[in-house]
Amino acid sequence: MARFKNGLNKKEKQVLEIIKNAGEPITSNEIMMKAPELNKNAVQPAIRTLLAMGLIEVTDTVMERNIVSRCFAMTKDAPEIIGNLFLDEFRSLQKLADKDDLFAALITTKKGDKSGKTNIEDLKELIEDYKSGRRK
Repeated sequence: MARFKNGLNKKEKQVLEIIKNAGEPITSNEIMMKAPELNKNAVQPAIRTLLAMGLIEVTDTVMERNIVSRCFAMTKDAPEIIGNLFLDEFRSLQKLADKDDLFAALITTKKGDKSGKTNIEDLKELIEDYKSGRRK
């Protein structure tokens, strides 16, 4: 599995999110339709990087307006690779910030945002799963 030190840039994250949320394999043209601010010159390099990292794969080819297009979907290894990217970034930031501040950032939210409570509950559940052996 490929590991990249620099993680993903903003456009790569955006393309990966579109592919993930599509729910089915998607072409680069469909990606651009879902995000009109992205053009071919942004999408194609992002796809190449995501393929090289093992985050997405070509699942099929289809005909679109007399052009053969590849369909992309997330790989089964993508969640683990994303977790490794997160862990690499977290370890890098630990050199710069106090661990308590980094953990607090995981659950701190902006005023009016309810996701902090959800994040805390998710973290509690994850910790319990590790303690009980349901996760390794």
